[in-house]
Amino acid sequence: MTSLNSPVVTILWFVVLIAIFWFLLLRPQRQEQKKRDEMIKTLHRGDRVVTMGGMHGTIVDLTDDTALVRIADKVEVTISRTAVGSVQATRDKQVSGPRARQDKDAKDGADAEGGKTRVNGVEIDDPPQQ
Repeated sequence: MTSLNSPVVTILWFVVLIAIFWFLLLRPQRQEQKKRDEMIKTLHRGDRVVTMGGMHGTIVDLTDDTALVRIADKVEVTISRTAVGSVQATRDKQVSGPRARQDKDAKDGADAEGGKTRVNGVEIDDPPQQ
């Protein structure tokens, strides 16, 4: 009869603890990393994204390592592909809801007023064209 202090039992406990650690922590983390890698690989022009820093924008151009993101009219920033935190809407899916209506109303308001743009409900003058 083996006692509970034998080296075989101790090693068996370590194996059981490592297995529990693997299934509860490491395996889910690897699955999440695979999903994130897939999301970064499948970025396309026109996708609405949120960066890790919290900036919202639309992808204008992509290279192997970077993405050119439009965050406002005439404002584009180059970011690393890995800086994309999430994709809100792809080019195939149109954004719906209150935010989409606000964007549409802002664009319609700029056209109707001639030379004025509405940003967050505030009218601003467009810079003179050269």
